Amino acid sequence: TILCGGQQAIVNFCSDNKILLPIGSPPIICLIPCRKPPVTLSRLSVVSFMPGLLFCFKVSILAIDVTLLLIGHTFSGNFFAYDNLHNIASFPVGLLSIYCYNMLMSIVSECLPGNTQKFLGFILLILFILFDCLRLFFIFLTGTGMLTCVPPFLSQDLVSHILKNVIKAFLATFIGLPFLKIASGKTELNSLCSSLNHPDNLSSFPDSSSGGDSGICRSQSRDLFQINRDEESTHRKRSK
Repeated sequence: TILCGGQQAIVNFCSDNKILLPIGSPPIICLIPCRKPPVTLSRLSVVSFMPGLLFCFKVSILAIDVTLLLIGHTFSGNFFAYDNLHNIASFPVGLLSIYCYNMLMSIVSECLPGNTQKFLGFILLILFILFDCLRLFFIFLTGTGMLTCVPPFLSQDLVSHILKNVIKAFLATFIGLPFLKIASGKTELNSLCSSLNHPDNLSSFPDSSSGGDSGICRSQSRDLFQINRDEESTHRKRSK
């Protein structure tokens, strides 16, 4: 939302371009035939809040696991045991957060059609889904007793940790490389800021002195223009 100029700028852009809230986003694709509601500030705030809630929930799960480890609790190994309830509760919270995050990324993609930085959110989403599902997958394997073919000198937990770390290293390497390439690339001015700088839309936004969205976009335009001029002068000096 920062690249788009804030939530209010996104709402105004969606209202001007008749962009509706994509309630049929994955994983709840059954809502595709339903009528899409307009994008309002309250709905956008709720959609933006859910990924933050997921982060807080994952931190609480980590705190619970560390606490159980420090007090010397021995896990029962049953998938539906009481000491695994916090992992089971992560299913609905994760699905709802992924659903809201997909809606948010769909709206941001409409606001930034020519900016490659919008793909960073999708890469982060893919990494989160794969890493989270990997952990739950091994919890399911060990809890149901399906992971039994281990050497006698190794424990079941040690084998599962080794496999998880190997798979995570593979995923982080081959999916993280596009993320680093896009993140290190040159950020171009997005079309949303261009639309905000249009003379017909400047009257509805505060100027740069009031710290509004259009003022931010105009300052970004001046900064990018100055950067381009500096790069051109440097290139000419090198060519001489």
